[in-house]
Amino acid sequence: MNYRWDAAVVGAGPAGSATALLLARAGARVLLLDRARFPREKPCSEYLSPESTRVLARLGQDVLAAVAAASPAQLAGMKVVAPSGTGVVGRFETFSFALPRTRFDTILRDAAEAAGVEVRERLKVEELVYDGGAVGGVIARDAGRGTRDAYRARVVVGADGLRSVVARRLGSVRTAGPRRIAFTAHVADVPGVHDLGEMHVGRPGYVGLGPIGDGVTTVALVVPLAEARRGDRFFAELNRFPAVAGRFDPRRLVRRILATGPFARWSRRPVSSGGGALLVGDAADFFDPFTGQGIYSALRGAELAAECLVPALADGGYEPITADQLRALEVAGLTYIHPASGRGISDVNLRVPRGSFTVITGRIGSGKTTLLRTLLGLLDKDDGAIYWNDLRVGDPSSFLVPPRVAYTA
Repeated sequence: MNYRWDAAVVGAGPAGSATALLLARAGARVLLLDRARFPREKPCSEYLSPESTRVLARLGQDVLAAVAAASPAQLAGMKVVAPSGTGVVGRFETFSFALPRTRFDTILRDAAEAAGVEVRERLKVEELVYDGGAVGGVIARDAGRGTRDAYRARVVVGADGLRSVVARRLGSVRTAGPRRIAFTAHVADVPGVHDLGEMHVGRPGYVGLGPIGDGVTTVALVVPLAEARRGDRFFAELNRFPAVAGRFDPRRLVRRILATGPFARWSRRPVSSGGGALLVGDAADFFDPFTGQGIYSALRGAELAAECLVPALADGGYEPITADQLRALEVAGLTYIHPASGRGISDVNLRVPRGSFTVITGRIGSGKTTLLRTLLGLLDKDDGAIYWNDLRVGDPSSFLVPPRVAYTA
């Protein structure tokens, strides 16, 4: 079957647009679909952590310059306030951008289009297309005409957010506590807002706020799902927090209150079992807004997805990308001792089955990074063996690379 597109990316938010941009710059034929017409509002804290700036620079100096030009507000740090009203301030080594999602998402969408991505708006993806067990495209409905069409691609990237259709079609979506919901608004002329973002912790919930330029503050009220009705009295709820009380005037509301949630959702299958599809951004895993890392996670996830997909698409073929199906990764007796310090790892044994999630913990200096680097062949092991699907890996440095493995320091 002839596939017109190398990749069909579903969702033109930060994760989707960044993935599409990177794939197109590598020479892939990319289709980017979104159910909305841009620019569009999104309920979000609209905060880019400082690490996001480095990712934007890697996306291109043109992208970074466009974000900087559209971001009159720059945050120098964060202030965290306890329920008692006592606060502490932490300063960044650099700064972070803060700008409305209407601007930020449009910048990334336009950059993808300028790189050669074909962008189609007001197309709602409803189903996946399968070809020989692998995902081979999507079926989407045109919001204007009401028609349904198939868009075939070698790989589908689900970047369609917290309520991802692609994630649901790939398999069940899990939920876990704490279950929270957020209400966000834009309010003008809020006193005491300068170059710091603020987090105010209460009982229940918390409030995050910060400047987004032009005298406007973005504010988010996050409460347990069971307390969702508190959003109906948004401004009264803000006044529950000692260091927020009296600062927000309902008459200065400049954008309607939006809601999102509940959070704490993640996909059991971020990669299709038969190949041909993967998830990035909130579609794969949702970060609680308190971390402020949602947009960074979306951008970094786009980089990791592209690192895996670009080599797989480089053959210029017209068939779906099928997984080099991992059943299990196994380590037996893995040993590496640093010559200078005499420290390292010794006789490590572990097995990572497909679909599992393994967390390795330990004190600083206990060898976590050494284990990972030895496993990937970045350090020459002193002893032991590595097995992929029960077959011994002779040279892990050349075998455990994208699209099989992605690694970030």
